[in-house]
Amino acid sequence: MTSIRSILLAFVLILLTAGLYAQNQFGIRQGAAVTTLSMKGDLLDNTNVTYSYVASAFYDLQLNKSFAIQPEINYIRKGRYNETSQLNISNPTDFMLHYVQVPVLLQFRDAKTLEQSGSCFYINAGPYAAFVVGNQTRPSNSALVTESNKTDWGATFGIGYQTPIFRKGIRFDLRYDMGLSSIANQPADYHTKALSLTVGIAL
Repeated sequence: MTSIRSILLAFVLILLTAGLYAQNQFGIRQGAAVTTLSMKGDLLDNTNVTYSYVASAFYDLQLNKSFAIQPEINYIRKGRYNETSQLNISNPTDFMLHYVQVPVLLQFRDAKTLEQSGSCFYINAGPYAAFVVGNQTRPSNSALVTESNKTDWGATFGIGYQTPIFRKGIRFDLRYDMGLSSIANQPADYHTKALSLTVGIAL
């Protein structure tokens, strides 16, 4: 919990100090994600997926017209559906972890197109730290979860599009999260991964 408090405090301080610059933007995002667990680097193992609601608050710290640093605080649930051999049990079980995820992304956007039309495509990439705030299995009595890794370090890659609607910047983001930390109660070297689609607004 100390790590989570430190991250949240740092995020709040960033928002307060960055508010001095008019070109910076605060915003929120919501959407859905498809998640699963697999061996690290195995992009083709996308079986037994689960679905999650995604909620996020972000802040753009503009470095110049094309580049920005974007720290965020996200909620996402990641896991795997209908496991048996993976958990060494016979009753099919959903295994899920609830995360508060804190990415720090570098964003590049087409500044020329943005100035001309008010709309632009952009790309994001950067590391994240995700903190477990809860875990669950379904059916609830099918497997006993006694431990879980408290922190999942990983990387996020994504593309997006921003366009003005009623003078607000509306954003559409497609992202891929790749966990780099092994998950407890899973086969050796199992990691999280998620593909999310969200809609946001820069306030």
